[in-house]
Amino acid sequence: MTTRDHASERQVQAARPNASTWLAANAGSGKTRVLTDRVARLLLEGVQPQNILCLTYTKAAASEMQNRLFARLGEWAMLEDSNLAAALERLGADAAISADKMRHARTLFARAIETPGGLKIQTIHSFCASLLRRFPLEAGVSPQFSEMEDRAVRLLWMQIIEDFSAGEQSILIDGLAAHITDVALDDLIPAILQKRHAFSHQFDIADAKAVFGLSPNFDHLDLAKNVFLGDEKPLIDGLISALLTGGTNDQKA
Repeated sequence: MTTRDHASERQVQAARPNASTWLAANAGSGKTRVLTDRVARLLLEGVQPQNILCLTYTKAAASEMQNRLFARLGEWAMLEDSNLAAALERLGADAAISADKMRHARTLFARAIETPGGLKIQTIHSFCASLLRRFPLEAGVSPQFSEMEDRAVRLLWMQIIEDFSAGEQSILIDGLAAHITDVALDDLIPAILQKRHAFSHQFDIADAKAVFGLSPNFDHLDLAKNVFLGDEKPLIDGLISALLTGGTNDQKA
C-alpha cells in the first residue's frame, strides 16, 4: 500500500464517493483535483456517467475539470497493469485492485465519451438554464429565452439610460444625475431591479416620506437639524488641526 503524506491523505478522504463532504482550501491547493478524483472514483465504483452532475462557478473551471477528468480516464486506458494499479491506489482505491477492476477502469474513457449529452460538468448558471428550458411554463419564462453575460447586461442598462436621457423621460435621468456618479449608477440600477415590485405605481413626495416614516411637512431644514446637532465645531476644529500636520493632500483637505 502506498504511504501518503498528510495533505494527500486528506485529499483522498475528501474525494471519497460514499461521504458527503464540505471542502474548504486556499487557492491552488488542489480543490479541483479533489473534485476530479471524486468523479473518477464514482465512475470506478460503477456509477453511470449520466447520473453524475458537477456544478462549478465559472465556465473556465468547468472546462478545466472536464479536461482533467478526460485526461485521467484516457491515461488509465493506456497504462500497463502495474502502473494502472499504482494510479488507482494513489486515487484512494486501497482495497484489492483486481484484474476486473482494472479492465473496468480502462473502459471508463469510452463510456464517458459516449454518454448521451456528455458528462454533466456545468456552471450553476447553465444548470439552472437547463432546468428553465425543461419547465418554462412552470417557471413563468418564455421558452425562447436566452442567457446574458454580466457585461452584456450592464451594456444594455447603459443603452437604456442613454435612450431615456435623449427622450421624453430625460427628466428622470437629470434628477438622478444631480446626486450620483456613473459608478453609483451601476450599483443603483440592479438595486432598483431587485425591488422592481416597489415601483409598480408612481410615488409622489408624500408617499416617499411615508415609506421612511417622515411627517408630511418634513423638509430640508428638518433634515439639516437631524444631521447637524450643534456640537460639530469642536470635532471639525480638531480635524483641521490633525490635517494640517499631514501631507500636501491632507493640508488641501
